[in-house]
Amino acid sequence: MSAASKKPRDPRLDFFRGLSLVAIFFAHVPGGWAREIIWARFGLSDAAHVFVFISGFAAAIAFGGTFGRMGFATGTARIAWRAAQLYGCHIALFFVTLFLVAALQPGYAAFLGIDGFFADPLRHIVELFTLRYVPTYFDILPLYMVVLAAVPVAMALVRVHPGLVIAASVTLWGFVQATGFNLPAGDGRLWGFNPLAWQMLFFSGFASSRGWIAPPKPTPAVLALCLAYLIFGFVVEFHAIWSHVPGLAELHAWAYAHANKPNLDARQFAHFVALAILALWVVRQRPVILESALARPFVILGRQALPVFFSGMVLSHLGGIALAIYGTDIEDQIAVHAIGIAALFAVARIAAYVKNAPWKTGVKPPPAGAAISVPSVAQ
Repeated sequence: MSAASKKPRDPRLDFFRGLSLVAIFFAHVPGGWAREIIWARFGLSDAAHVFVFISGFAAAIAFGGTFGRMGFATGTARIAWRAAQLYGCHIALFFVTLFLVAALQPGYAAFLGIDGFFADPLRHIVELFTLRYVPTYFDILPLYMVVLAAVPVAMALVRVHPGLVIAASVTLWGFVQATGFNLPAGDGRLWGFNPLAWQMLFFSGFASSRGWIAPPKPTPAVLALCLAYLIFGFVVEFHAIWSHVPGLAELHAWAYAHANKPNLDARQFAHFVALAILALWVVRQRPVILESALARPFVILGRQALPVFFSGMVLSHLGGIALAIYGTDIEDQIAVHAIGIAALFAVARIAAYVKNAPWKTGVKPPPAGAAISVPSVAQ
């Protein structure tokens, strides 16, 4: 397929992915005010759910067609290469963070849950490279690796019938819900994102992108139901409400008694689905939103997801170390978050420049903030 005939990028994917990357950065800076304004504080799902779903949707666009055009072996090879890249990023992220902690603030290792590594490095190195040591703040890339590795299985099943992919995914998720089965993450812990459960969110995005399943039509009844569930999530999650309104404390306790983020409990999945339906409906009604000056920075970040994610995690740990050293006064918090966000945009622009490889063609690449086209409502 020629460059001219390639399907244009969907700015909705880039926008929501960029938004989730900023939220993930904020969420991983401890002691910062920004952690209190991410949407995890106002509902039952969070940026990780958005990121995993969009990763599945984007994976179908990036790799799904290869299986049909070039065969199963080539498609599997592309998946293996991407998984290897993610594996390398995961290992690099851990050791870069380890270096920063050791050099700047050794006591910060306890907060990150990697202090055990210093106590027994030889054992932990073996477990790290075999994904049997997955610290809490380093668990998204391993999740992505595992679910991406399952794509060839899905592409084999779809040759029989697309319904088999959905059935297998839901069955595996149901098995986790029934048994609580999870993978060991080292030091007596389990994976913070159980790939056997979270694969359902990934393949929901993948199957939607490939057309194997159709999203619910945004009828007035569906939109009302989604809005009602989002309101429920808001009142049981937002502390200022449930802690002061009689009866809501019990509802909050009940909701959290049934919560299990590592295993992607049903309440989280339903909340994400409701949020996605409403968000996409709003964007379809007002496509100008994605063309606004406010949205464009998030689109820029979302276009360079992997380097921005890697940099965001490193910067969040650096920010946490800085706040641990200098204190959490509001001016320090503002400085940490402002520098971090500015650095993320710089990384996105540099990554875009390098990917365009202008030194090969001699053609100046378009600016990272160039105008974007919004798919029609029918898309």
